[in-house]
Amino acid sequence: MDFNQTLPFTSSDFFIYFILALGLFVLARKLAKRIVPYRILLLIVSVSYIAILFPKPIHLGILILYLYGAFIALRKYYNYNNIILPMVILSAPMIVMKYTIAYPEKILNNKNISAASIVQIAGLSYLVFKVIGLYIDERKNPGKIGLIDFFNFCAFVPTLLIGPIDRYQRFKADTYKGYDNISSELFSQGISNFIKGLLYKFIIAESIHRLFIAHLIDDGSIYYHASYMYSYLFYLFFDFAGYSLLAIGFGNMIGIEVPINFNNPFIAVNPKDFWKRWHKSLGDWLGDYFFKPIFKNLVTRKLFNSIQRQNIALFSTFLLMGFWNGFERHYILSGILFACYSVIHNYYDYLSKKNKRDVIFGKINPKITKAISIFIMFNSIAFAIYIFSGKIL
Repeated sequence: MDFNQTLPFTSSDFFIYFILALGLFVLARKLAKRIVPYRILLLIVSVSYIAILFPKPIHLGILILYLYGAFIALRKYYNYNNIILPMVILSAPMIVMKYTIAYPEKILNNKNISAASIVQIAGLSYLVFKVIGLYIDERKNPGKIGLIDFFNFCAFVPTLLIGPIDRYQRFKADTYKGYDNISSELFSQGISNFIKGLLYKFIIAESIHRLFIAHLIDDGSIYYHASYMYSYLFYLFFDFAGYSLLAIGFGNMIGIEVPINFNNPFIAVNPKDFWKRWHKSLGDWLGDYFFKPIFKNLVTRKLFNSIQRQNIALFSTFLLMGFWNGFERHYILSGILFACYSVIHNYYDYLSKKNKRDVIFGKINPKITKAISIFIMFNSIAFAIYIFSGKIL
């Protein structure tokens, strides 16, 4: 077994862990649910994975303790409505990690230990976003959040690496329903999602990469760039959506209803529709915890008119998404492109409503309009994700 080298859904060792964990939950439901509470078993299963298989288990443990300590301190001592300082404090580990990736340098030259080896932890960004959401939702609620519930939420193994990003109260409700939530219906749904995830990630995505992308020759031609752009888009979708389905399936089989992350994104007709279909949990998170607070702040201060407020909030939100992916140019530029798409469409939508007619398509048949919109959106997204790949920067 590959000790402390195995990320979720990346090797046979993890799938052995998955089978053992699933067996424990099924046996406990039948034989020991009055002896071992569900949330304690979930804790044991998560700690076992982190201690035995996860890279840098001590680093992750320290990170979770830091986030818990900061979360508790902020709830207790920070009584202001402004959430910028709490977000900076909770984001500090992520900011440091992104910086060391973008600007690697030695910090302990005598021992040849890099900053990256200390602060780069798999899944850190998703973990930080989950805790920021938890803090914003619970900062004024009097109820206590114990370390076990906090740890189970943060370290839930299926979603630990790249989501989907869950919400604390929804997740907690499932854990407190406990073994009663492990039903034949949800278990069957989990198997279906898991099999679909295996198909997406390990057959379709791998085939695209091995049979096509790996054989492309970078000769600088338009054919090469177009081929890589579209093939990488499909590869990324099937790899990421496959991982999400595996995480959802794993959760379903042990009684946790992990949020859906992808829903036919290539038939989106506009940027807003796209982000309801592609990485939906991140889109919802950005909307609730970044777009809405910025827009509300601009309204409160009576700055700009309504459409300007919306566009400033949209641009800022997608710029944040770019920086969240990383501080490298290609991540930031892809965030700016997504921001431009959203601002342009939002203004187009505003003008159409204001003029009570479609200011671009006019009275063209709605089916033709939809087809054109899908075509434009698909190619716009393909270009932005090509920038995101870093292949041309």
